[in-house]
Amino acid sequence: MNEWKKGLVLFSAMLSPLAMADWQVDVNFEMDRAGKQHRAQSSVSLIPGEETILFDDGMPNGSVVGKAELLEVTADEVRISLVVQEQCDDGAWRTIMSPVVCAGLNTPASINFSNESLDEFASLKVEITSV
Repeated sequence: MNEWKKGLVLFSAMLSPLAMADWQVDVNFEMDRAGKQHRAQSSVSLIPGEETILFDDGMPNGSVVGKAELLEVTADEVRISLVVQEQCDDGAWRTIMSPVVCAGLNTPASINFSNESLDEFASLKVEITSV
């Protein structure tokens, strides 16, 4: 009977919400720099191991793109890698921020970044949910 209980525990663990969940990230990005502002909001699904475009403002000059990758899911938190980049006038890409965010489900996390040499401030708010 003891072996049967172990099997039941393993089977229920495999069917847990963590193993079968779809992960969604809600993002609010704001960047202010002298003479330039970018704002983006999105809500997208994340697939483990795949890079997902969070937002792309599609501007011909100075486009800002946000990307995320789901790294790890535990019972307590979800880890995602975020990258926000801006296309410069010469066509090269500049990374504005690239944090790894560890957040609990339905617990918003905020990342603030400032670059004094460019008089730039960026804010990224992230909330991860299971759907």
